[in-house]
Amino acid sequence: MAKTWHRKSIISRLRMPEEPLAVLPKRVDWERFMDLDVARAAREVPPAFIPTFDILETDGYYGVLADLPGIRQEDLEITRTASQITVTGVREPEAWGEGADYYALERTFGGFSRSFNLPAGACAEQASATLKNGVLTVMVPKHPQHQASRIPLQDAIPVLSR
Repeated sequence: MAKTWHRKSIISRLRMPEEPLAVLPKRVDWERFMDLDVARAAREVPPAFIPTFDILETDGYYGVLADLPGIRQEDLEITRTASQITVTGVREPEAWGEGADYYALERTFGGFSRSFNLPAGACAEQASATLKNGVLTVMVPKHPQHQASRIPLQDAIPVLSR
């Protein structure tokens, strides 16, 4: 029979230190931590715009989809090599004029660049891209010999010779 433990019996055996911070080392340089200004550091390095991407595969294509709200076509560049697709762009803030007072700035802006390796069966020279309603779609067709095809079932079992 297994022995059951009761919380009360375990707690009664624990000895809490008389001073709560007694378990910390005696020589902690607290002044060094107090001098850190996290808010100031966050203001000096603004957050970057990092778009999200989806990678998909269909029978005839490989696809790269990205959410790029607020990016114009002229601020976007898509390059290809035989084995890679690279999406580079910049998202600029809207100009509201000199007299605008901002009470909150939560959207991110700036440049980005993402590269995606293509599988062996991709035909990068025939890739196409569209930007519609803030969604980038890059379609890379597969070479015909790399596309999936169906293997027909036969009624007779083939005889394997040795």
